[in-house]
Amino acid sequence: MQTEKKNSLTMLSLDVTYYMKYLLLYFFTICPVIICAQNSKIKEIQFEGIAIEENSYTEILKLKDQNALIIQIGYSSYPIRGLDSDVIVYLNNGKVELYKIAEYVENEVEAKVKKVKIKKNNYLQYWSFLNTCITQRKFKIDKAKLNFEDKENTTLALATSGGQTYHFNVYQNKKYINYSSFAPKISISQKYPGFEEKQRLVDLMEGFEDIINY
Repeated sequence: MQTEKKNSLTMLSLDVTYYMKYLLLYFFTICPVIICAQNSKIKEIQFEGIAIEENSYTEILKLKDQNALIIQIGYSSYPIRGLDSDVIVYLNNGKVELYKIAEYVENEVEAKVKKVKIKKNNYLQYWSFLNTCITQRKFKIDKAKLNFEDKENTTLALATSGGQTYHFNVYQNKKYINYSSFAPKISISQKYPGFEEKQRLVDLMEGFEDIINY
């Protein structure tokens, strides 16, 4: 009788151990895959407008996914000689690609493109931040206030010659969102008119940069 009881307890212990192993397998392998698949879809974005032609980055990056979502975080010096950007590409198959691009004012000079490898286990972080930006309407910024100056502060841009212009662009096929602001951190620190919208732009750009540099 005791032997049968021991055998029953042993079998129960084995069942519990097997069940625990299955749960661990689910949470650490299957569950993340399911979550990633659910979050790795491009949600609907309210774009600023629709261009006549497809955005140039689809061709520059030789993308096969014509409906990929392209996020550009770039900076140019004053006067503008060129634009240095980090470009994140969200593909419809759930993958994410990252490129560093140097573009020049002279049209005859070809842009320099360098692809940066992203580890697969970092895809979820990229998608999560993108989805947060969309659901919290972080792409909605009052464009008119990004370079607004009142009459008393018209010398701001001149006084900061040599500063950087911040560029943030979103593209999907012919649809686009374009933002730019000259030396926004100076306006923010001095609380010049429109500094709140400039702060939103800076926070948005730095949010993507934090993921890139993680």
